[in-house]
Amino acid sequence: MAQTIGQGRQNQADPFGSFRRECVVALKTAYSSLQQTSEHSLTDMSIESTIEDPPNPTFGHLASSLSFELARIQKKKPIEIAKTLAEITRQLSKLNLIESIEATEPGYINFRANLTKLTELTLKSIQQTGPNYGLLKTEAPERTIVEHTSANPARPIHIGTAKNSIFGDTLARLLSARGHIVRTHFYIDDTGRQVAIMAYGYKLLGEPTPVGKPDHYVGKIYSVTATLIEIEELKKRLTLLKKTNLSDMDIVATTKSLDEWVGIAADLRSKYPAEFDQLGKLISLDPDPENSIRELIRKYEKKDPATTALMRRVSRTVLIGFEETLRKARIRFDQWDWESDLLWTGRVAELLERLKESGFTFNKGGALELDVAKTVEKFGLREKLNISPTFEIPSLTLTRSDGTSLYATRDIAYTLYKFERADRVINVIGTEQSLAQLQVKTAFWITGHRKETENFIYFPIGHLMLEGQRMSARRGRYVTFDQVLDETISRAKSEVDKRSPNIPDEIRQRVADRIAISAVRYAILSVEAIKSTNFVWDKVLNFEANSAAFINYAYTRSSGILRKLGKISQPKELNLLIDPGEQALILELSKFPETFSKAADDLNPTLLTLYVNLLAQRFHEFYEKSDISHLSNNELKWQRVELVLAVRTVLKTLAELLGLELAERM
Repeated sequence: MAQTIGQGRQNQADPFGSFRRECVVALKTAYSSLQQTSEHSLTDMSIESTIEDPPNPTFGHLASSLSFELARIQKKKPIEIAKTLAEITRQLSKLNLIESIEATEPGYINFRANLTKLTELTLKSIQQTGPNYGLLKTEAPERTIVEHTSANPARPIHIGTAKNSIFGDTLARLLSARGHIVRTHFYIDDTGRQVAIMAYGYKLLGEPTPVGKPDHYVGKIYSVTATLIEIEELKKRLTLLKKTNLSDMDIVATTKSLDEWVGIAADLRSKYPAEFDQLGKLISLDPDPENSIRELIRKYEKKDPATTALMRRVSRTVLIGFEETLRKARIRFDQWDWESDLLWTGRVAELLERLKESGFTFNKGGALELDVAKTVEKFGLREKLNISPTFEIPSLTLTRSDGTSLYATRDIAYTLYKFERADRVINVIGTEQSLAQLQVKTAFWITGHRKETENFIYFPIGHLMLEGQRMSARRGRYVTFDQVLDETISRAKSEVDKRSPNIPDEIRQRVADRIAISAVRYAILSVEAIKSTNFVWDKVLNFEANSAAFINYAYTRSSGILRKLGKISQPKELNLLIDPGEQALILELSKFPETFSKAADDLNPTLLTLYVNLLAQRFHEFYEKSDISHLSNNELKWQRVELVLAVRTVLKTLAELLGLELAERM
């Protein structure tokens, strides 16, 4: 029996994918022959899903569990079916990239690639497409908005928020490279309480000109003001509790909270004595600071000219500092959206009217509430929105009793605004916002935006700790992103000085800058976004494994080889790269297109960090064992050089996708 698999033109853009597709076609053809005697049939998709990467390379380069699926239908042992399928596929003619097919206990079908042909396909593809190698384009490009960072303009961006920034920026890079039309947006939350507290303190001080970096300067005003107001409110509450003879438990809890804030105040006073003492005196003169802050919020929502000028002026001051920090971390935005504009243009008011008309809102103590649970049950949304059957969904407060809107309400209006400009919206935001994001989706459904509900993606970001420290911006206990970047640069410079003392200091500083910024980005991206991350200096700048420095070292070594050789000749063939280290490296290069497309489609940048680390590891192993410059066999030399060039090209592409900047020397 002899059947033919049409070889056709191999997809040079995806070498390992071409091998995988050939395995799928071979398996489908064999199954079609076997299926003639069966009453049951499997779909092409279910057959394809049985092919996977084996846990051990000794089992081949791909393996199929199809025999186990068929064994349940045909009531036979999986190994018997595997042997039959393997025998049929071996008889197929023109198996181009498949070298061997074998059945192994307890019933797997193992496929081994023809590494000579895969080598030629991979290296020629990289040679011809250069930096575009592996960047497979989607067949269904979408207009996509990635909103990320969106930090309150009340204090500097801290290291916890930086995780959001780095993942958001990298997602945009991946999706753009995949062929989507991507724009990044920063949502300026300028109508919230935090910004009002910051503006209140700034105004009390006479709107001073910032000293030093503007976001740091305004940030200390916010922390001091927020702490002093919190202490005043707790004192008032404690006095009231004692007067009304309420439970001792409430008094104890309030006293404990007051003691904690007094301790925070002591820390802040030691850091900012002048501002602390001045704000302390000025706030004490205000009979009701809380009311003053509420008035700022109310007047700003109504676009009172004086309040608007103050809030916009101080917010822009902070945003100047944000841009400087983000630019340093290689992060940029296409658009900055002001939350206040949503109020002033009537978008929030229009949304509220539509929600009121839906019949799913109710009044609670003067506040307007959205009955989310009723909505979910009415439209049967638990399964659609992946809500547990036992989860009790609380209502969503849309407006306060004084009529001012809340963040969640404005976020719904903002997301609808984004959908006017995009097919898909991705919100990169903390895991603590999971309920709020669910409520946003429910509001879409109520207002008739069913398609938007499906295309709205919540990308959750887990907490980040700096060597085990939890942070709180409100309490003034946080480490700024600037501090982390500066400290990493300083540590990287010390490391570069030790390793390359003969390089001019200017170059060493430039190398340290590149390594440090890349190290921070890589360290954050190397842990899945939703997981909590512990940022540890020794791991971040580890030159030996799984770090930006380790990857950069592979790039530096490849650059060093090429520099020493000078003039490079083209090899006549690519048939001598048969050493296990060379073949392992080529296999990794061949898998880049598949890895990239999966990372982009699954919104998982961490996949690329795992891949680039393994690629760098394979290259270091190759470098340690394979001679190039002293080879007497010139053909082997130039073939190995072609492999080095390929690795260097892919490392540069990966660096661009991950936002890393590689240094030629280290």
